Amino acid sequence: MTKPSVRRLSGADAPEWRALRLEALSRYPQAFLTTHDEAAAVPMDTIVHRLDTGHSFGVFQDAVLVGIGSLIHLTREQTKHRAELGAFFVQPHAQGTGTARALLDGMAEAAVDMGIRQIELYVASSNARGIAFYTRAGFHEVGRIPNATLSDGMSETDLIMIRRLT
Repeated sequence: MTKPSVRRLSGADAPEWRALRLEALSRYPQAFLTTHDEAAAVPMDTIVHRLDTGHSFGVFQDAVLVGIGSLIHLTREQTKHRAELGAFFVQPHAQGTGTARALLDGMAEAAVDMGIRQIELYVASSNARGIAFYTRAGFHEVGRIPNATLSDGMSETDLIMIRRLT
């Protein structure tokens, strides 16, 4: 296996991105705000546009897309130094190999180039593995949102975590 490579995705990557997004929502439905059915209903041309105009990244192993993540850049004058980490997923066979860290670090480098000084994320308090990963990657908890999500009658608390980049 070659070293993972990270790059910004474009509309040309839409079919592979969509497949990974739907896999993530199927495997970990409680970890994302979007449901599988909601994501499956998004037209491909909408995904192409989002990838061409947004800040979505992919990590590749042997030229195969195995992970995705996005930066949601806050654009108002007083918040443009911040971005939210969204839709972060790496396929299980690539987890624990440094691939997820490569993706996150590649995204952080791109964020600095965009003038972003802080990345923020929300993670379910029950997601111990995710919390440990983000902590190792330099994020720390700054707050909690009780009842952040409600699924099948069960509420979940989210942790708010940040990583300062500069």
